[in-house]
Amino acid sequence: MSTTTATRATPPVTPETAWYLGCRPEQVSDRVILVGDPGRARKIAALLNTVEWLNEDRGLTLATGAYHGQRITVSAFGMGAPVAAMVMHELLNLGASTFLRLGTLLCLAPVEPGHLVLADAALREEATSATYVPDGYPAASDHDLAANLRVWLAMVGRPWHAGVVASQDGFYTRMLPADEGWSGDIEETRVRLERLGILGMDMETSTVLTVARRFGAKGGSLLLATVDARTRRALKRAERASAEDDMITIGLETLASLEPSAPAS
Repeated sequence: MSTTTATRATPPVTPETAWYLGCRPEQVSDRVILVGDPGRARKIAALLNTVEWLNEDRGLTLATGAYHGQRITVSAFGMGAPVAAMVMHELLNLGASTFLRLGTLLCLAPVEPGHLVLADAALREEATSATYVPDGYPAASDHDLAANLRVWLAMVGRPWHAGVVASQDGFYTRMLPADEGWSGDIEETRVRLERLGILGMDMETSTVLTVARRFGAKGGSLLLATVDARTRRALKRAERASAEDDMITIGLETLASLEPSAPAS
């Protein structure tokens, strides 16, 4: 695949050792897989060679290893856009230039649990991205990264969709109700998003895409639909594990096959 030349805007602070991640530039790859679940990070790291574990503090699990000879870092941030952005910011300071989120999605029609969703773009309905860019700034994936993901999605063969997702801050106030008090607002959100052709909701994709683009890095998001927003039907454990394996394979093969980024001008 071809690469796009872009001017790299370095974040304002470049510490010798990352504040929360506690690692140095030479310990991380320029290619990073971002996940929420530390267990998923460990699952990915188990597929890498010569793994170096860099951090476990505050659940921010971080490791670097090699896949098909290409160094890749996997980083877990937990849940929510604020911590995802913080982790990205530190990794950007350390020299990372490609970020791929492998996460989960509360799906909307026509997506069904077990399908994969490639986020070409995201609706910014979380607040964190607004601390980096003004209103109206697009949360869009990197073209080359998305093109490579499409190649591997087609090869793996699991049902998949590409389009726009929405990222929210309030899980129990915008995505799935924990009590009847919020059910009306959540149903209104679901109907509104489906009318817009949104494929599903998560809590981080719009921030990942926005922060990456803001600093001249490549950003992408590949999501596994695990729960149906309307029926609450969730993937069973075995189905989820199999689908997650497919998503991880696609992510690793994609990052390993990317051409080197063009030098910043």
